[in-house]
Amino acid sequence: CHALMHNPIAIPCFNDNYIWLIATQTGCWVVDPGDAKPVTAWLEAHQQRLSGILLTHHHADHVGGVQALVEYATTKNQTLSIWGPEECHRWRSLPATPGETQRVTGLGNFTVLDVSAHTLGHIAYYFAEHGWLFCGDSLFSAGCGRLFEGTPQQLHQALQRINALPSDTKLFPAHEYTLKNLAFAQCVEPQNGAVANAILEVEALRERNEPSLPTTLARERNINPFLRLHSKALQAQVAEHTGQAFHTEENTLALLRQWKDQH
Repeated sequence: CHALMHNPIAIPCFNDNYIWLIATQTGCWVVDPGDAKPVTAWLEAHQQRLSGILLTHHHADHVGGVQALVEYATTKNQTLSIWGPEECHRWRSLPATPGETQRVTGLGNFTVLDVSAHTLGHIAYYFAEHGWLFCGDSLFSAGCGRLFEGTPQQLHQALQRINALPSDTKLFPAHEYTLKNLAFAQCVEPQNGAVANAILEVEALRERNEPSLPTTLARERNINPFLRLHSKALQAQVAEHTGQAFHTEENTLALLRQWKDQH
């Protein structure tokens, strides 16, 4: 069955969102459908059916298309399985609870990670068998989500949970923010050659209108300042920028996130 599972496809939505679509032998799954139209257009064009939806958090650009997709499935006499965290209880039909592993027909097993910070109930879906992490707005390539509801301490814990996964894990964030994030990463670590190389690679991809995603955890450990809090050079730059001495990685993360918000 898994031989017939395809790599996730990025369906662009709004200005810079991606809805990730996974086509399996038994139907397609979408992650964070902020808008139904590009999803139904893809399904019709490829003559595929929709099996279910995975939601990571409650923001409108991630859940806005759920109701229309439910109605679309109903017209085809199909019922959708909709997994989501507690904060998505209005839309979900199945609870995705942090720490639990679930088996889904066609998709295999996923483990639910607690990545609360961007929102208080934000989760990520980890498919160990495929090495995939659907991380919503918790982690981006070369960046991380703003702290709308959570604390820097929660962000630190969320990023440590993600960083504990195998280095070859493929990360599927929900936004095309990579170039903007890399510009900030270069500010923070001007001597980081991996960041300079990544900028050239991503510029070439974007010129061809191709996504810069997925990325890998191994790559992010080299270019993402929010995963590089151990770097003495980064600590020194943050201390200099904020006029504060280095205390802890958590404190550096809080200052780094504030700096990024103002960048």
